[in-house]
Amino acid sequence: MKAIGRNLVVKILKAGISKTQGGLLLGEKQREDIRYAEGTVVTVVAEAGGLKTDDVIYFDKNDSHQIEVKEEIYNVVKIDNVVIVL
Repeated sequence: MKAIGRNLVVKILKAGISKTQGGLLLGEKQREDIRYAEGTVVTVVAEAGGLKTDDVIYFDKNDSHQIEVKEEIYNVVKIDNVVIVL
């Protein structure tokens, strides 16, 4: 699988259950107030400017879309929507 243009293919890392300051346990679907998602870069194009395969990134999940390949769900993210590289 290869990314085309200025796109990345990203596998989202599952957040699991998180705990609020008040002690409430929130599932992954209940954290929709968080705009950015954490993921691992699966494929990258040459114009990515320092990004490489297996980098952990944060990206704007509202400006990405999902694709299913061989029963796996991936996100296609524009390079401009990456906000942090860990």
